[in-house]
Amino acid sequence: MSDGWKIREASYSAETAKAYEGLFTQGSGYLHVRGSIEEHFSDTPQNVTYTRMPANVTSEKFPETKAKWGTYVPGVYGKHPLLNWELINLPWFLEIGPTVAGERLDMEKSRIEGYTRELDLASGTLRRSLVWQTESGEIEVTFERFASAERKHVFVQRVTLSSKSAIEVVISGGIDSDVRTNGYDHFTAVELREFEGSGVECSVTTDGGDTVRTVSRFTAPDADWKATIEPRRATLSSCLLIPAGGTLTVEKRTAVTTSRDIDLVDAGDVLREVAGMSFEQLADENQLVWDERWRNSDVRIDGDPEGQLAMRTSLFHLHRCHVPDDDRVAIDAKGYAGDAYFGRFFWDTEIYLLPFFLYTDPDRARTLVDFRVRTLPGARDNAADYGYPGARFPWESDSFGRESCSLWQYRDHEIHVTADVVYGMVHYAVATQTPGFLVGDAADVITDTARYWIARMDRRPDEEHPSILGVMGPDEYSPITSNNSYTNRIVSLNLAIAAQVGQATGVAEEECAAWAEAARALPVLQDENGLTMQCEEWEHFAEPDFERFWLDRSKTFAAQVSQERLYRTKCLKQGDVTMMMVLFPRDFTDEEAKIAWDYYLPYTTHDSSLSAGTHAILACRLGLSEEAWKFWRMSSGIDLDIKHGAVAEGIHIASSGANWQIAVNGFAGMASAMETTTLTFNPKLPAAWTRLAFPVVWNGCRVQVDLNHTELTLTNYGECELPVVVAGREATLFPTGILTFSYKKEG
Repeated sequence: MSDGWKIREASYSAETAKAYEGLFTQGSGYLHVRGSIEEHFSDTPQNVTYTRMPANVTSEKFPETKAKWGTYVPGVYGKHPLLNWELINLPWFLEIGPTVAGERLDMEKSRIEGYTRELDLASGTLRRSLVWQTESGEIEVTFERFASAERKHVFVQRVTLSSKSAIEVVISGGIDSDVRTNGYDHFTAVELREFEGSGVECSVTTDGGDTVRTVSRFTAPDADWKATIEPRRATLSSCLLIPAGGTLTVEKRTAVTTSRDIDLVDAGDVLREVAGMSFEQLADENQLVWDERWRNSDVRIDGDPEGQLAMRTSLFHLHRCHVPDDDRVAIDAKGYAGDAYFGRFFWDTEIYLLPFFLYTDPDRARTLVDFRVRTLPGARDNAADYGYPGARFPWESDSFGRESCSLWQYRDHEIHVTADVVYGMVHYAVATQTPGFLVGDAADVITDTARYWIARMDRRPDEEHPSILGVMGPDEYSPITSNNSYTNRIVSLNLAIAAQVGQATGVAEEECAAWAEAARALPVLQDENGLTMQCEEWEHFAEPDFERFWLDRSKTFAAQVSQERLYRTKCLKQGDVTMMMVLFPRDFTDEEAKIAWDYYLPYTTHDSSLSAGTHAILACRLGLSEEAWKFWRMSSGIDLDIKHGAVAEGIHIASSGANWQIAVNGFAGMASAMETTTLTFNPKLPAAWTRLAFPVVWNGCRVQVDLNHTELTLTNYGECELPVVVAGREATLFPTGILTFSYKKEG
């Protein structure tokens, strides 16, 4: 690793290559490419066909391979024979392979010295440097590349080769469409050809009905490019000279366009538009976009270099994954960095990802809530498929809102996602002060989901309250339970908001009254000792006996026991009641939250990457500084833990969102707009941190927050007057004003 802006790979290893591919994924929002090395490997084919079966991804074993290409355009889906709709891995275009005297550069076979590779988070630029000892002499090689944040279709590459003596080198590279997605070939037609003498192009038609065109063009001094066209691969090559004591520079630019683009453009035309621009000009305009992003969102952490790098890594991938000005897609669960979660959208969108954009760039947050508005027809179809009226959002959604989850226990029972969608819409409306959104664009979503919930409820004999039975809450190790408290609480919000929206939009008074009554009556279970119960069945489950069955704590509990044991045992994949307490903090006293913490924590496996973030935030509320720090480390370190390679199959993008929330809502103690209309802070800074600083947007005003262990300063860059509360003290932050609050250091 490197400083707070660069992730550094100090040496090459086949054992960690795939993990770095995931971590070094680059993207423009529209286009995403895993961090595969340009010359690839001679013994790692990417056209291996295999059958990936439906499985619990947490404990699933993926094919062992040292490299996995990945090129993704959000929204380009195909139908897998067993796994339903999945994001398609598109043709790979990164290849730039130098060959000297018959020896092609190969990280495992060539003699390599001085290897480094760095991802510059400030600009999204990936640089790799090495010294290649060839039979003809020593060559210094540097690869550079970035996905243009300014020109979303464009990917830019450059390789420079330097030598003390004159050496001839053959540069070859092109586009390879012989790739698979989860072992399956989604291309129904492939066309390859030469492009204007110095390029190649590839057009593929997918089984989802989309056409994707990829065009790559090389430039180099005195190059005479020769094209080789094979059935699934198009390659250019040219013999070039590295001058003695000088440098040879070769550039490759690629454009990708699809038939589903909002503004239809031709990939060839895109390349022609940038033909007169230098690498530096393209890099400069890309940097300007990233500079603006970082101004609006950077979280500064002093005293914890590891934490600083982890935070900026999270923010980089959050920015990269957001598709600008396109509400037809959201952000997929692997951050468009791998095949593992099939490019689908989960409750992550509203609960873990939306808040970052909502408080740093509300316009970009709007596309995430509008995605659910757009996919309402799919949610209606989904409800109808189950025999219900209204709308039921899918547990795993593709870009059309189709339920794509292949495992029945999640697909049929993890229905809280429908209410999570409404929670996100309410959060957006209150944070941006746009109540008109709820009675306007979101109204049909809110009322149709309420109709689903009323039909989904049961009334059991001798009980006055309605019940929601046969559900799975956030804890996926407790299936088909009754009155899951998290589900009931978030559904009650859905119904209460629906009653208000319905009254404002002309829904029958009787129907609105039924929604309001059900919202009040749905139980959140609590025992006589003040323990909030996860569900009715919890106390009847078996004790987990972790000491006997969870022998290797470096691996998930689910990977070491059967699903049958998970489903009858008191073990949590992630916090369930604790998640509810984070989303609805005003519903529970600190005493009630502490009772739940003490009771459920010993049962929680944290097998889900989402678990640590929730626990860190709740620990901050409860003043549990050591626990908060432990869970911050756990959450922030998931994708930077190269040794264990969790990032090999893609970014844990929901954890990226959670990391921002830990810093802002946890350690800085900022209350969300779901809790209060007043900008409020209750700082709980970790002992190791000497400073925490970040910008937020509150009521349309951009405010810079800067705090240490004894002071918090707010700077208002907006034109609005803001009431604020810091550590219990009230004040007014005037336009362009600055306020500093002093308080005692924790502990």
